[in-house]
Formats: sequence, C-alpha cells, structure tokens
Amino acid sequence: MVNHYFVLGISFDATPEEIRAAYFELAKKYHPDTNPTANSNEQFLRIQEAHDVLFDPAQRAAYDATLPEEVKRIPQVTVNVKHSRSVVQALPEQQLHYILLELICTAELDTENLPPFHLCLVLDKSTSMQGARMDMVKASAMQLIRQFRPQDMFSVITFSDRAELLIPPTLASEIRDDHRINLIQPTGGTEIYQGLALGVQQLRSMPERYMRQLILLTDGHTYGDDETCIELASAVANEGIAISALGIGHEWNDQLLDRIASLSGSNAMLVTSPKDLSRFMEQKLAMLNNTYARGLQFEFNSDPGVNLRYAFRMHPESGPLSVVSPTQLGTLLFKRSMSFLLEFSLPSLPPTMRNVNIACGQIKMEIPGIKVGNFRIKIDLSRPVKAEVQREAPPSALVEAMAKLTLYRMQERVRKEVADGQIDRATRHLHFLATNLLSQGDRELAHTVLMEAEHIQQSRRFSKEGDKRIKYGTRGLMLPSGMEPNT
Repeated sequence: MVNHYFVLGISFDATPEEIRAAYFELAKKYHPDTNPTANSNEQFLRIQEAHDVLFDPAQRAAYDATLPEEVKRIPQVTVNVKHSRSVVQALPEQQLHYILLELICTAELDTENLPPFHLCLVLDKSTSMQGARMDMVKASAMQLIRQFRPQDMFSVITFSDRAELLIPPTLASEIRDDHRINLIQPTGGTEIYQGLALGVQQLRSMPERYMRQLILLTDGHTYGDDETCIELASAVANEGIAISALGIGHEWNDQLLDRIASLSGSNAMLVTSPKDLSRFMEQKLAMLNNTYARGLQFEFNSDPGVNLRYAFRMHPESGPLSVVSPTQLGTLLFKRSMSFLLEFSLPSLPPTMRNVNIACGQIKMEIPGIKVGNFRIKIDLSRPVKAEVQREAPPSALVEAMAKLTLYRMQERVRKEVADGQIDRATRHLHFLATNLLSQGDRELAHTVLMEAEHIQQSRRFSKEGDKRIKYGTRGLMLPSGMEPNT
C-alpha cells in the first residue's frame, strides 16, 4: 500500500494548503518535462495520486480509515517554553528577548522495534595523521565495531587528496576485528570533500528504514573545497543524513567543521586524547541506539523586524545552530530532553500594538519505523505587548542557561576583538573569563585562558592550540556533569 503522506513528505494532520504546497514543490522537481531521470515519470505519478487522494476530503477520509493507528498518533513529546519576559513592553527602540525552548520525549524505549542504522566513518589518512594519531583512530574504530548490533551496518572511507572505500556497507556481524582498518597507511594531503562525497554515496545507497550517520575525522585544513563541503552537508540534511565532525590536534578548520555539522543538527568536537575519541564514539552509538525522532527542524515565521540573532543547542551535543528557518535541531532520544536558547531582537513596538509574533511555526520530525511522512508539533512563541509592564525576574532555568552560554559567547567576542586588532580589550575579557571559570572550580580551563591572554598580548594573535581549547572547553560547560571535554 502506497503511503501518500510519506510520498508528499507531510504530516498526518497536514492542512489542504500544506498538501497543495508540498505537491507543487515536488511536482516541479519530478515532472518528466524538467527531470529526465529514468524514474521521474513513476515518481511524478505517485506524487499526483497522493495529491488527488489527500486533497479531496472524501477520498482522504476513506484513505485515512485504512491506515494503522500508529501513524495517526501525535508525537510523545512535551514542549516547555520559558520567556525572559511574560509581557513585552512597547518601546521606541530595539530590544532583546530570550527564549529557552525544551523538548521532552515521554515515550518508553522499545528495543524490539528500533530500526537498524548505518554508520559511515570518514577518516583522514593524510601524512599528518601518521603515528600516534592514526593508532588512536584505528583502536577507536575497532572498539566501536564490537559494540554494534548484528543488524547494523558499518562502512569506512579513507581520504587524503583522493578517497577510497576501505570497507563497503557491511553488516556489523560480518566485520568483527576487520584487519583492513589496521592496514591504513597515512599519505598525501587533505581534501575533505573527496571523503565526504564518497561517504554520503554509501549512506544514500541504503534503504530508507536505516538511520544514517556519518562521522568525519580530520586533523588538517582542506584545500580549496570548503564551499563544496558546505553545499553537500546542506543537501544531505534534507535527506535525513546526520554529519558529526571530529578535529584531532589543533591544525584543523574549526569554523568549517562546525558549519558542516550544524547543517544537519549535529556538532563538532575537539579530540585531544584517546579518551576524548572513545567517549564521543560511545555517546554517538548510544544516541543511535536510543533515537525516538530524528531530523528535527524548526520552521517558523516572525513579524517584520523581528530577527533570530543567535541560536544555541544547550543539550545534548551543545553547539551553535542556524538562525535561518528551517533551523536543524538534531535528534531526540527516548525519555530524554533537548534544550535550546534563542536570542531575538525586536523592533520598535508602538503602544497601540497588542501582540508580537516572535516566532510561530512547527517543529517537524521523523519517527523511525513509522512511515507516514513528517510528524510535527506546533510552536507559538508570540507575546502580548503593553505600554507599561511590571518588573519581573526571568525564570531561573533561563537565567542559568544564559549564564552558561555567556562564557562561550565571551570567547566568541574575544576572537573577533583579536581579529580586529583590539588586543587590550581581548586580554581584559580573557582575564574576566578566567575569573568566572575559577569561581566555578574549573581551574584547568581557567589556566588555559590566562596563558592564552599572555600569548595574545605578546603575539597579537591566538595560538592554534589555545584557541580551540578555549572554544570547545567553554562549549562543554553546557553539558551535564561528567561529559565535559578535556581541556
């Protein structure tokens, strides 16, 4: 039986307008007159049939009656929203408004019905990876394989200035202690796109029932293919492929890896030791084995002049998010929560205004194993507006989240100040950052910050090591106790 909702990529409760919009978008893409591929005509006919059935109320009701109950259920997700102010004041100038958005999965883990996953490792084998770094990667990869379920798939790509399929997609039960990993020999330069493209190709070849995860691991800068890497990461995000990135040492391009990972709602991480690498792999495997919903994205619209200036996922996998709709949020686990801190700038609001739409829309998600299309949760972040408001304290959870994020944003400010040549201001802010870290008991990271302040004062630039340790160290402050990266 053809699933018309899945064909159009819409939710079970989609409105006629959403059905029509999805149809026009897909029809334009697959119409045989504009798409010469072999299966475009067949796909177009499926799209046409899905639209005709779902757009007609009588046909839709008859079709819905044939669907199993599981596809009609709403996501088992609770939404908590905390605003910095319950009422926004009408002011002639711009003002900031903060929102802590939390998604809580209430569903119980059903291990019997968890779908299989395909994890593809894309490993940098350039010359700089030789020695201890490559030994660490090999050991971690072998350890990872041993923890897979028999039904899960595993593949390995190696790359330098070209990519090689070392282990094609294979059932984990068939590659225990695979010797091919131990035979990897570093050589050549670093071209990340080559590895990414071949890894994505392997994941795209898998049936839709598989959850698909790519882990990119590199220790260097890529050469001239930054934009093509970003374009590929952006494209696969809409296909349900998640990309995580690991940087070994201190020579790699953190801005590029952050961008690649965030486009699919994932994150990048600094690896300084075998412990870091093993911990990341274990956490990623645990997420794949406990996924309730994947591909979460926030589609929203706002009143004119309202802008999402900053978005940050606090937990899990803390990291910055895109401020453009749709914003990729990541993966929601059984009986776990996700939290996001959003900073909006509001325009001048006249006293006659009664309500401001800060952001309204929906969070769409795919629940593995239920092929109905996208499930969704409606989100309304609008606030009443008044000319006079009483002073109120922001919710404590929001204040705590902002306090944690402040230290990370402070290092972002210091980075910009150093780039702009404002060395005195940068070092003052680093000393302030170190003081705050010491007050929280984080002596090791505080020491790193103070050493970097001295280095910047002398050389007028960040050291490559200190830069990344401070960036990912302050980002790790958002994680629960015991999960922070080594600094």
